[in-house]
Amino acid sequence: MELGDSPVNIEALQSSWQQVDAIGPQAVEYFYDHLFEAHPEVRGMFAADLAPQRERFLAGLARIVTNVETLVADPSFVQQLGAHHARLGVVADHYPVAGASLLATLEHFLGDGWTPELAQTWTAAYGAVADLMLSAEAAA
Repeated sequence: MELGDSPVNIEALQSSWQQVDAIGPQAVEYFYDHLFEAHPEVRGMFAADLAPQRERFLAGLARIVTNVETLVADPSFVQQLGAHHARLGVVADHYPVAGASLLATLEHFLGDGWTPELAQTWTAAYGAVADLMLSAEAAA
């Protein structure tokens, strides 16, 4: 399947997500730890208590991955998410930062299952989702 300009292996994306989602809270904690360690300047964009944000992040990512096949036809959820992020001060430069932390999290928890092909699939999917979110940000 093509998502944006890149081919995405939907089955591999969803299968790998199921593995990470099974340990969801641990993975989300790793994501934010990685994000704030690599980019401490973004920590101030978040509330001191990250628990609600972690839950929203996990639920949102699960919804996106579960419905990835329909994102191009119906990008409304992702675009609403992008508009919300724009209102919070998220700018285009933040997307690669978050993407790198997401990919690092997936690599960490998938271990040997994190192949170059899977990395390419996740990179393409994240890039397409980020583009959809940014298109809403530009319109906001």
